[in-house]
Amino acid sequence: MGDRVLRTSLCDMLGIEYPVMSAGMGPNLLGEQTGAPVDLVVAVSEAGGLGVLGGSGYDIEELREAIREIKARTDKPFGVDLLLPKNIAGLDQMAMATEMPLDDILKALPQPYQDWIAKMKKEMNLPDVEIIVKTDTTTMRPQEAVAVCIEEKIPLFCAGLGNPGWMVEDAHANGVKVLAITGNVKNARRMVESGIDLLVAQGHEAGGHTGRIGTMALVPPCIDAAYPVPVLAAGGIADGRGLAAALAMGCVGVWIGTRFLATDEGGAP
Repeated sequence: MGDRVLRTSLCDMLGIEYPVMSAGMGPNLLGEQTGAPVDLVVAVSEAGGLGVLGGSGYDIEELREAIREIKARTDKPFGVDLLLPKNIAGLDQMAMATEMPLDDILKALPQPYQDWIAKMKKEMNLPDVEIIVKTDTTTMRPQEAVAVCIEEKIPLFCAGLGNPGWMVEDAHANGVKVLAITGNVKNARRMVESGIDLLVAQGHEAGGHTGRIGTMALVPPCIDAAYPVPVLAAGGIADGRGLAAALAMGCVGVWIGTRFLATDEGGAP
């Protein structure tokens, strides 16, 4: 009886038992995979949900190795989450070195962002520091990273940040479903128009990249705007009550991140 109550169209779409997905949380500030490592992905998928690898922070070959390790450890569906920042999406077309000064990378940001950084440094009297950033990561080379996901024919690609519209056609041609995340209704419409298969409406309570609208206020209008694309809820969901509330609002499932950090497999200290 329990399985029938909890089963939604998300389960049928992805071939899972329960409408629960672990969010593809990224690394800590030291680059350590403490968010959604391979162990957590495998554990969630084996338990009947869908585990999602936090792919940001890996270099391109590390990403491929992680995907293959997941495949070797479970035959259940899983996903990979990557960041697709709009103003970095073209950087991997350049012949970049594997490391670059942070100041050079910041020049790729829109001018208002650069102005804000300069303003904060001045107001807080922050000194200039020389920081070398690793640039062969999936976030700095999103097109290469996406290509790996498609080549490996992962079951689900998740855009943790940015619009994945530019890769949807190739993904679908290779049997890969695409999920995107939104924090407002306007962006939800934009994501749906790009051809995605699933949408996560992520409220302000979430620990990830989010907007200013609370989950309960955000989810219903996103469901209406996204129809017929199925919607999952995210933000402040940590137990069965949150799942039940999401289903009651019309969601097909939930996208949970922070709660999984406390698990043995989660990677957090």
